[in-house]
Amino acid sequence: MNQNKPETYNNFYTQVIRLRHEYLQSSWQSSNTRKAIKVSSRELPHSQVNSICFSYTTFLHVEPEMNQKLTKKTSLHWRRTKIIATLGPATTAAPMVERLIKAGVNVFRLNMSHGNHDWHRTSFRLIRKTAAEMNQHVAILMDLCGPKIRAGKFKDGEITLKKNSTVLISCNKKTGEEGLIISQYANLYKDVKKDERILLDDGNLELRVEKITGQNIHCKVIHGGILKDNKGINLPDSTISVSSFTTKDKKDVKIAMDLGADFVALSFVRSEKDIRILNTYMKNNGSQIPVIAKIEKPEAIADIDNILNASYGIMIARGDLGIELPAEQVPLAQNNLIRKARYLSRPVIVATQMLESMVENSRPTRAEVGDVANAALSGADAVMLSAETSIGKHPVQAVKIMDRVLREIEANQWENNSFSDHELEKHTTTSLTIRKAVSHAVTSMAYDLKLQGIVVPTSSGTTAQVLAANRPIAPLLGVSSKSYICRKLALHWGVVPVLVNEKDTHDWKKLSISISKQCKLTETGNTVLLVSGFNKDPDLSEPVMKIVKV
Repeated sequence: MNQNKPETYNNFYTQVIRLRHEYLQSSWQSSNTRKAIKVSSRELPHSQVNSICFSYTTFLHVEPEMNQKLTKKTSLHWRRTKIIATLGPATTAAPMVERLIKAGVNVFRLNMSHGNHDWHRTSFRLIRKTAAEMNQHVAILMDLCGPKIRAGKFKDGEITLKKNSTVLISCNKKTGEEGLIISQYANLYKDVKKDERILLDDGNLELRVEKITGQNIHCKVIHGGILKDNKGINLPDSTISVSSFTTKDKKDVKIAMDLGADFVALSFVRSEKDIRILNTYMKNNGSQIPVIAKIEKPEAIADIDNILNASYGIMIARGDLGIELPAEQVPLAQNNLIRKARYLSRPVIVATQMLESMVENSRPTRAEVGDVANAALSGADAVMLSAETSIGKHPVQAVKIMDRVLREIEANQWENNSFSDHELEKHTTTSLTIRKAVSHAVTSMAYDLKLQGIVVPTSSGTTAQVLAANRPIAPLLGVSSKSYICRKLALHWGVVPVLVNEKDTHDWKKLSISISKQCKLTETGNTVLLVSGFNKDPDLSEPVMKIVKV
């Protein structure tokens, strides 16, 4: 990126700000005249124009005299932060799926680590059928299990590890016993070294490698306890040789492609190479599903910029991340990842144990409520429920409580205009692209003009994705004639998907009037701000911003 802003960018941004200033001064409000700002693509660098993906953006302005309470009520009708719920044995019945959607679920997660392909097919079709009957755009994320390393089974189902005792981990035996742990990962002895840590059962037990002989690893018990069958193994000090995209993942992603999943999540991503391998595999098999990279390894944090560029979005999977990183580093790592993802216009999901106590209890702990609130305050696109909705006793209640917490936080953010994190603007002080300039202008206008909605006609979802990352105070109405684009937008912060007929997408003024009435945003005579003219072909790009009456 250039160190100095090109003059054309400065001019464009200056004109956008002047347009907003003149409008605020009411110099246009009494006139029917339409005014426009144009920037010719010939004045812009070829590479920058080529990267501009959004086509048309429309802003609905409600006249200043409109009652403030009505503005707030309309604006907060839609929750900004999205909710992802994991489907499982507790929630596979059709009435339960319907109740979850009514409670506020925007995306369903199918965990490929559990259940067989027949179960996943049935669950997938149930979600699609129920959402269609309810006229809701609900996305489906299929979560690949990746190379999860686990201990094997024991003769008696468990063993006891005593502090300072020694234990053997074998990669070539079948059954464990006291003093012997079986590794289901055959290459464990190749990947660990002397003095490295081996964590068991979500980090509750800790071993330290003393020596390696053949395929056996001799360890000292640092923190003991009971180890049961099939518990997880984490290697925070080691580099794993196995690929993040496993043989099982290949079979699972084929099911995802056959069914038409909206997203696939890749587990234990370590570098952008893992994302490229998955994308290449899907491309070679005739499909391309947006990839969500699960950040749960320290190596992923080290390569996060490249991972963000290679993936559609990220999931902060704090379960394994919290084991492999010191616990005190996880909150700052989470906030950092959210900030980086937003800057690159990538959706970011915060996951794992958000309301864990509700697996058993009907109410969450205060700490869990604070965890959900912090994710919203940090600007996450979505928060995720796992065991709470898959095997929990109170799945619908968990979604309802999460919805209430998010709405409470968002009402406060709306009052204080704190949706948009001004810290992000520090990243743009050295260079400003057209995309960023317009996105910043949208956010400013949404607040200054008290917009009740921003209508975003989009054929690919890119426009809404870019604008959502800047977190404008007004809801974004993502208008598309493609149902799969509407489902994709269901993941993005603040975007309300609206499906329209293809024939209605060409006259933007009529579309704006129709959408504003459909969503009860405006009355006849209010003003619309329209941005259009962006094209992937730089020779065809002529960005235009104009204000019209609807």
